[in-house]
Amino acid sequence: MNRKLNVQRTKGAIVFEIVIVVLLLAVWGIIAWLISRAPDIVPTHFGPSGQPDAYGPPTRILMPCVVITLVTLALLFSPYFPKATLNMPFYQKEGNPRQDRLAVLLTRVLTVFMLVLLLLVAVSSLVLTSHSIVPVAAVMGAMVLTCIVFSVLMYKAK
Repeated sequence: MNRKLNVQRTKGAIVFEIVIVVLLLAVWGIIAWLISRAPDIVPTHFGPSGQPDAYGPPTRILMPCVVITLVTLALLFSPYFPKATLNMPFYQKEGNPRQDRLAVLLTRVLTVFMLVLLLLVAVSSLVLTSHSIVPVAAVMGAMVLTCIVFSVLMYKAK
């Protein structure tokens, strides 16, 4: 028996969504500003050593930024479409409101991480001449660790 995730549109949720959308627009403003100030050719890919190994026009950064933005928006609104987005074993049986709250909180935390990742990708290509994998790896590692921690918390909350 599948159950529905009980997500209510509270004032806090609406404020969070508005803040994320405003921050997303601000990050895109920064990206547009950086593109306008960037030289004609910028690094578009960095190798494991941190040195650029591919170059192109600054607008080439738009494709990964658009993809990250789409993922951010999908995460932002995913609690309202739980059948398509959450695949946790305990959702096949009766769950509880604590699991629901943790699932919604997980998607919101991941949304914030995606905003940070979007800004890091843009800045690393449009501003920096050499690149360290540490900031992006730290954000990605934090996202994985967050998913693990929340999965354990949701499982224990049953």
